[in-house]
Amino acid sequence: MAGSATKQQPQVVYSGRKLSITREEISFPTGKIVSRDIVRHPGAVVIIPQQADEAFLLLRQFRFALGCEILEFPAGTLELREPPLNCAQREIREEVKHSATNWTPLGEFYPAPGFCDEIQHGFLARNLSLAPKEQDEDEVFSVVKMTRIEVEKAILSGALRDNKSIAVFYRAILLGLI
Repeated sequence: MAGSATKQQPQVVYSGRKLSITREEISFPTGKIVSRDIVRHPGAVVIIPQQADEAFLLLRQFRFALGCEILEFPAGTLELREPPLNCAQREIREEVKHSATNWTPLGEFYPAPGFCDEIQHGFLARNLSLAPKEQDEDEVFSVVKMTRIEVEKAILSGALRDNKSIAVFYRAILLGLI
């Protein structure tokens, strides 16, 4: 750790179905002790499903934490020790009712590193075919088909404000993939 600070053993403050919260103390060489609450998350995937006509499949999904619908690319939480690609393949079937045979990793993202250890894994999914799978019971969404220009306009207008979706989309653009 930078500056020779030492971390004490974390104390679990909360443990839930998809995350836990730990309280951790860090001792600095100056003698100062700082306490931090850290959200522990198993990680997630974010998928850009691109159809043969180059349009993308997004979701208009109700997010309980926000109390409203938002526009976003499909995503999902990793199960314990689940490889990210396996999670992405499951989530694309649950959320946009397709499978893909061409998967391109888009790297890892840290959505909230100031208080959360979650790592999100981005993927571009191509060569799609219909492959419906039952969605999770707590998910309420509809599939939205958009061109690249429509996605860019949605980002600029604020219609698409989901950071993980913007990050993977922009990474795919910078890599010259879309």
